[in-house]
Amino acid sequence: MNCNMADLSVKCAKILLITLNLLCIFLALMTFVFAVVDTRILTQYGAEQASGSFIGDVVVSVASVLVMTVAVLGIIGVVKSSIKIIYLYVGFLMLLTVLEVLIGIYVSIQRYGLQFRVGEWIREEFYRNVTGASKEAHRKLWERIQINYQCCGLNGPQDYTAMDQPISLSCCYQAYQATTLEAEQKMYKTCIETSSYFREGCEDEILGILAADADYLLGVAVISFWFEAVGMLLAMWVANQLKNSVRVYKHTVKY
Repeated sequence: MNCNMADLSVKCAKILLITLNLLCIFLALMTFVFAVVDTRILTQYGAEQASGSFIGDVVVSVASVLVMTVAVLGIIGVVKSSIKIIYLYVGFLMLLTVLEVLIGIYVSIQRYGLQFRVGEWIREEFYRNVTGASKEAHRKLWERIQINYQCCGLNGPQDYTAMDQPISLSCCYQAYQATTLEAEQKMYKTCIETSSYFREGCEDEILGILAADADYLLGVAVISFWFEAVGMLLAMWVANQLKNSVRVYKHTVKY
């Protein structure tokens, strides 16, 4: 009876350990995709503003691959009931946990620094005095920002009014997407008359997204830490139980 209960406990622990590792793989995969997509998004803020965060995304991508590799190693060890592989998994997991804490601190600092730098950059860009070819590039930059983030002006459409300028065409989504000049003009006029343009300022919108990204990475790091901590304890317990069962078997065969 005791033997059956012990075997059942080990089986349950193995199932739980495999489940935790699968969850770690899922989280790592999602974080890897996030980091890859984020590297492309960061390019629009310029190399000077996003350099540190770009490196952070690369580090997060590498760490995600390492997490998936170690998790697969743990699953193999559990499925094969290999004590050596399980202990190897625990050792790598300990190193990985320390590494993730350091990466989490670095990425958090870089992310909050990015919010500050992007905030300064977007304010300077909006009020920058441009002429000639630079004026066209400046207009296209803000059209792209306003359409992508569905925002208008720095703090809202009132910024254009304060500068004695018409509200940007890209603040009116349908007008901006019009395929003909006539349709564009009619839709833009309707947009202005009905005040159906974007209301949110681009500074708040962009900084809000950056803050949400930082919170996401921090949340994933905390969840992964607890998954890995529980995984280490379970793996050590399973390895110990397997070792004891081997000793019992050898003792039984001997006598």
